[in-house]
Amino acid sequence: MQVGWKPKSNDPRVASVRFRCLAPLHALRAQGFPAEVFDASRAAQYSLVVFSKLYDAENAELARSLARQGIKTILDLSDNHFYNPYDLPDYKTAASQLRDMIDAVSDVTCCSAHLAKVVSREATVRRPPLVVGDAVEPIDLGEGVGSAFSHPDGQPFRILWFGSHGSPNAPAGMEDLLSVREHLDSAARHARAELVVVSNNREKFETLRPKLNLETRYVDWDGAAFGRELARANVVIIPINSNPFTLCKSNNRLATALWYGVPVIADRIPAYDELAPFAFVDDWEAGMRHCIAASREAQLRTVAGSAYVRARFNIREVAAQWRQVFLKVHNENLE
Repeated sequence: MQVGWKPKSNDPRVASVRFRCLAPLHALRAQGFPAEVFDASRAAQYSLVVFSKLYDAENAELARSLARQGIKTILDLSDNHFYNPYDLPDYKTAASQLRDMIDAVSDVTCCSAHLAKVVSREATVRRPPLVVGDAVEPIDLGEGVGSAFSHPDGQPFRILWFGSHGSPNAPAGMEDLLSVREHLDSAARHARAELVVVSNNREKFETLRPKLNLETRYVDWDGAAFGRELARANVVIIPINSNPFTLCKSNNRLATALWYGVPVIADRIPAYDELAPFAFVDDWEAGMRHCIAASREAQLRTVAGSAYVRARFNIREVAAQWRQVFLKVHNENLE
């Protein structure tokens, strides 16, 4: 059995490329499982090919060509690109191509169970999509890492938001911060609070800054910068505009914060339910109060959450899930 993994991009700076291709691929190879980045010159030698977020006409034709050679194919998805509330032409085209690609491949994998349900509803699938979550990736926190529950004299209470600035097809991203202004204001009244935004659009941040009534600081996204800010954070916040796009997301941001011992306050999406006992989900007022006070409750939840996430969402466990998927699809032994 030989697996060829075909990502949408070869750029490791793209999060979905790392989470949904490069990290599990490297882990599988380290375990002796035969997987590699797809090489067109070796296409006929693969037993199975994974298309990672690739569903344009050219790749749909490639999937059909592989099927004619008896090669199994998987389309891996991590976003709901059927959702198009603004009727954007590019997304209408994407939805049509996505349905065609789903028709072309043997199976579909999704980053969350909710996305799998949406795919089953929006497209004709041969079998229910299989679910493989994201592993938390290693992050260099730099030197002098302290506890999220310590507030050294002279240092502000640091509130961290991190993520992509947004998506054109749905309300999501940095602007979600506006939905929790009252809780940020409350934090500023009870502590010297600072909001740190680590993202990929300074211009959008500058439009939001005047609407936020506390000290704010923007940091351009890169791995080292994010690690430094996560190491200094006292709480991570994840406000989410609930819509069919955001409800399909994985638990990666929540899992990442817990892995590194930072308490989390978040709005609920289905993928967060498993980790809800370890964070403050849909509980902003109490969550902010507990985190500012570094209460025993906040510490117990976070410590337990860190242990849970490290056991369930490490790259070895996630690579094992991919391995099981590949064996199922290869053997057509789906329940």
